[in-house]
Amino acid sequence: MTDPTTEAPLMPVGDPLQEINLRLSVAASEIAQLRAEIGRLDRDLDESRRLNLRAAELLDLVHEHLSKTPAAGAAT
Repeated sequence: MTDPTTEAPLMPVGDPLQEINLRLSVAASEIAQLRAEIGRLDRDLDESRRLNLRAAELLDLVHEHLSKTPAAGAAT
């Protein structure tokens, strides 16, 4: 991604208003890309949270099962 504040067009546009509009257009495009990336990251974070909750549930089941199982070698 480019930084519109440091990267100027290769050739001067001539008209300052046209140059500002061009820079605004580039900035708007980059903002749209960032918003899409944030949306993707947000969905990934939600999925990660869901998977972590499921892993915690499974770990609880394992601990519960292990606490009910007699230790190996214990008298029965």
